[in-house]
Amino acid sequence: MWKDENFVGGHPALDFINTVGDTDKSRADNRLNSPDGLLSWINASGVAKSDLRPSQADVDALVQFRELTYHVLSALVRNGIASTNHLRKFEDHTKSAVDRATLSVSTAPALWSATQDPAFHYIDSFALLVEEFLRSPDVGRLRQCERCTWFFLNSGRGRGRRWCNMSTCGNRHKVAAHRERRHADARKANERAGR
Repeated sequence: MWKDENFVGGHPALDFINTVGDTDKSRADNRLNSPDGLLSWINASGVAKSDLRPSQADVDALVQFRELTYHVLSALVRNGIASTNHLRKFEDHTKSAVDRATLSVSTAPALWSATQDPAFHYIDSFALLVEEFLRSPDVGRLRQCERCTWFFLNSGRGRGRRWCNMSTCGNRHKVAAHRERRHADARKANERAGR
Protein backbone atom coordinates (compact mmCIF):
# COMPACT_ATOMS: atom_id res chain seq x y z
CA MET A 1 0.00 0.00 0.00
CA TRP A 2 2.78 2.46 0.90
CA LYS A 3 5.51 2.99 -1.69
CA ASP A 4 8.71 5.03 -1.76
CA GLU A 5 6.87 7.90 -3.46
CA ASN A 6 4.69 8.21 -0.32
CA PHE A 7 7.78 9.19 1.69
CA VAL A 8 9.18 12.26 -0.04
CA GLY A 9 8.77 14.72 2.84
CA GLY A 10 12.28 14.36 4.21
CA HIS A 11 10.97 13.98 7.79
CA PRO A 12 8.50 11.46 9.24
CA ALA A 13 6.27 14.28 10.52
CA LEU A 14 5.86 15.57 6.97
CA ASP A 15 5.29 12.09 5.58
CA PHE A 16 2.55 11.67 8.21
CA ILE A 17 0.86 14.90 7.07
CA ASN A 18 1.22 13.70 3.48
CA THR A 19 -0.94 10.60 4.07
CA VAL A 20 -3.53 11.89 1.61
CA GLY A 21 -3.61 10.78 -2.01
CA ASP A 22 -4.71 13.97 -3.71
CA THR A 23 -3.26 15.31 -6.94
CA ASP A 24 -4.69 18.77 -6.38
CA LYS A 25 -5.31 20.98 -3.34
CA SER A 26 -8.37 19.13 -2.01
CA ARG A 27 -6.92 16.67 0.60
CA ALA A 28 -10.05 14.60 -0.14
CA ASP A 29 -8.36 11.20 -0.49
CA ASN A 30 -7.58 10.11 3.09
CA ARG A 31 -5.17 7.17 3.08
CA LEU A 32 -5.19 6.62 6.86
CA ASN A 33 -8.60 5.09 7.40
CA SER A 34 -8.14 1.97 9.53
CA PRO A 35 -5.95 0.58 12.31
CA ASP A 36 -4.34 -1.80 9.80
CA GLY A 37 -3.66 1.12 7.45
CA LEU A 38 -2.00 3.05 10.27
CA LEU A 39 0.17 0.07 11.26
CA SER A 40 1.10 -0.44 7.62
CA TRP A 41 2.19 3.21 7.36
CA ILE A 42 4.18 2.98 10.62
CA ASN A 43 5.98 -0.14 9.37
CA ALA A 44 6.77 1.46 6.01
CA SER A 45 7.81 4.83 7.46
CA GLY A 46 10.36 3.66 10.00
CA VAL A 47 8.62 5.55 12.81
CA ALA A 48 9.12 3.82 16.17
CA LYS A 49 6.69 0.94 16.54
CA SER A 50 4.57 0.24 19.59
CA ASP A 51 3.24 -2.93 21.13
CA LEU A 52 -0.13 -1.17 21.52
CA ARG A 53 -2.72 -1.93 18.85
CA PRO A 54 -4.40 1.25 17.56
CA SER A 55 -8.17 1.50 17.58
CA GLN A 56 -10.40 3.13 15.00
CA ALA A 57 -10.80 6.01 17.49
CA ASP A 58 -6.99 6.43 17.46
CA VAL A 59 -7.00 6.56 13.66
CA ASP A 60 -9.86 9.09 13.59
CA ALA A 61 -8.08 11.29 16.17
CA LEU A 62 -4.85 11.11 14.16
CA VAL A 63 -6.59 12.16 10.96
CA GLN A 64 -8.10 15.17 12.77
CA PHE A 65 -4.68 16.04 14.23
CA ARG A 66 -3.07 15.59 10.80
CA GLU A 67 -5.48 18.07 9.23
CA LEU A 68 -5.01 20.53 12.10
CA THR A 69 -1.24 20.29 11.66
CA TYR A 70 -1.66 20.73 7.90
CA HIS A 71 -3.39 24.09 8.48
CA VAL A 72 -0.69 25.25 10.89
CA LEU A 73 2.18 24.29 8.57
CA SER A 74 0.44 25.69 5.49
CA ALA A 75 0.29 29.06 7.21
CA LEU A 76 3.97 28.74 8.16
CA VAL A 77 4.95 28.04 4.54
CA ARG A 78 2.97 31.09 3.37
CA ASN A 79 4.77 33.21 6.00
CA GLY A 80 1.42 33.70 7.62
CA ILE A 81 0.01 32.98 11.00
CA ALA A 82 -2.33 30.08 11.52
CA SER A 83 -5.83 30.93 12.64
CA THR A 84 -6.09 31.45 16.39
CA ASN A 85 -8.43 28.48 16.65
CA HIS A 86 -6.08 26.11 14.78
CA LEU A 87 -3.02 27.32 16.65
CA ARG A 88 -4.70 27.01 20.05
CA LYS A 89 -5.86 23.45 19.33
CA PHE A 90 -2.41 22.52 18.02
CA GLU A 91 -0.75 23.95 21.13
CA ASP A 92 -3.20 22.09 23.36
CA HIS A 93 -2.36 18.77 21.67
CA THR A 94 1.37 19.43 21.97
CA LYS A 95 1.25 20.56 25.61
CA SER A 96 -0.87 17.55 26.59
CA ALA A 97 1.50 15.17 24.81
CA VAL A 98 4.54 16.67 26.54
CA ASP A 99 2.77 16.59 29.92
CA ARG A 100 2.19 12.85 29.54
CA ALA A 101 5.60 12.07 27.99
CA THR A 102 8.86 11.00 29.58
CA LEU A 103 12.13 12.68 28.68
CA SER A 104 15.08 10.54 27.69
CA VAL A 105 18.40 12.35 28.17
CA SER A 106 20.46 9.28 27.28
CA THR A 107 20.45 10.47 23.66
CA ALA A 108 21.64 13.70 22.14
CA PRO A 109 19.47 15.58 21.59
CA ALA A 110 17.15 14.53 24.37
CA LEU A 111 13.91 12.98 23.17
CA TRP A 112 10.38 12.80 24.47
CA SER A 113 8.78 9.35 24.59
CA ALA A 114 5.01 9.18 24.30
CA THR A 115 2.94 7.77 27.10
CA GLN A 116 2.11 4.08 27.02
CA ASP A 117 -1.47 4.85 28.08
CA PRO A 118 -3.54 3.30 25.25
CA ALA A 119 -5.99 6.21 25.34
CA PHE A 120 -3.28 8.72 24.33
CA HIS A 121 -0.29 6.81 22.97
CA TYR A 122 -0.86 7.26 19.23
CA ILE A 123 -2.04 10.86 19.24
CA ASP A 124 0.78 11.82 21.62
CA SER A 125 3.38 9.98 19.52
CA PHE A 126 2.49 12.01 16.44
CA ALA A 127 2.10 15.29 18.35
CA LEU A 128 5.63 14.79 19.72
CA LEU A 129 6.92 13.88 16.26
CA VAL A 130 5.57 17.15 14.83
CA GLU A 131 6.82 19.11 17.85
CA GLU A 132 10.32 17.69 17.33
CA PHE A 133 10.21 18.72 13.66
CA LEU A 134 9.11 22.27 14.51
CA ARG A 135 12.09 22.66 16.88
CA SER A 136 14.58 21.33 14.31
CA PRO A 137 16.65 23.44 11.91
CA ASP A 138 14.85 21.62 9.08
CA VAL A 139 11.75 23.74 9.59
CA GLY A 140 13.48 26.57 7.69
CA ARG A 141 13.55 24.35 4.58
CA LEU A 142 9.85 23.50 4.71
CA ARG A 143 8.06 23.82 1.36
CA GLN A 144 4.71 22.79 -0.05
CA CYS A 145 4.14 21.29 -3.48
CA GLU A 146 2.78 23.78 -6.01
CA ARG A 147 0.37 21.18 -7.39
CA CYS A 148 -0.85 19.20 -4.34
CA THR A 149 -0.91 19.70 -0.58
CA TRP A 150 2.16 17.63 0.30
CA PHE A 151 5.05 19.10 2.28
CA PHE A 152 8.75 18.44 1.76
CA LEU A 153 12.15 19.76 2.77
CA ASN A 154 13.81 21.86 0.09
CA SER A 155 17.41 20.84 -0.36
CA GLY A 156 18.09 22.93 -3.46
CA ARG A 157 19.63 26.35 -3.75
CA GLY A 158 17.40 29.35 -4.18
CA ARG A 159 13.88 28.35 -5.04
CA GLY A 160 14.81 24.67 -5.38
CA ARG A 161 12.10 22.05 -5.66
CA ARG A 162 8.61 23.09 -6.67
CA TRP A 163 6.90 19.71 -6.47
CA CYS A 164 6.71 16.98 -3.88
CA ASN A 165 7.90 14.46 -6.45
CA MET A 166 9.05 15.02 -10.01
CA SER A 167 7.61 11.70 -11.19
CA THR A 168 4.11 12.60 -10.01
CA CYS A 169 3.27 16.27 -9.58
CA GLY A 170 6.26 17.50 -11.60
CA ASN A 171 5.24 15.40 -14.60
CA ARG A 172 1.57 16.36 -14.22
CA HIS A 173 2.61 20.01 -14.28
CA LYS A 174 4.72 19.50 -17.41
CA VAL A 175 1.89 17.63 -19.18
CA ALA A 176 -0.63 20.35 -18.26
CA ALA A 177 1.76 23.12 -19.40
CA HIS A 178 2.41 21.30 -22.69
CA ARG A 179 -1.34 20.82 -23.24
CA GLU A 180 -1.97 24.52 -22.53
CA ARG A 181 0.76 25.57 -25.01
CA ARG A 182 -0.78 23.32 -27.68
CA HIS A 183 -4.24 24.81 -27.07
CA ALA A 184 -2.81 28.33 -27.17
CA ASP A 185 -0.98 27.57 -30.44
CA ALA A 186 -4.19 26.08 -31.91
CA ARG A 187 -6.18 29.18 -30.90
CA LYS A 188 -3.60 31.45 -32.50
CA ALA A 189 -3.62 29.35 -35.70
CA ASN A 190 -7.43 29.50 -35.81
CA GLU A 191 -7.37 33.28 -35.30
CA ARG A 192 -4.85 33.70 -38.12
CA ALA A 193 -6.88 31.42 -40.41
CA GLY A 194 -10.03 33.43 -39.71
CA ARG A 195 -8.46 36.67 -40.85
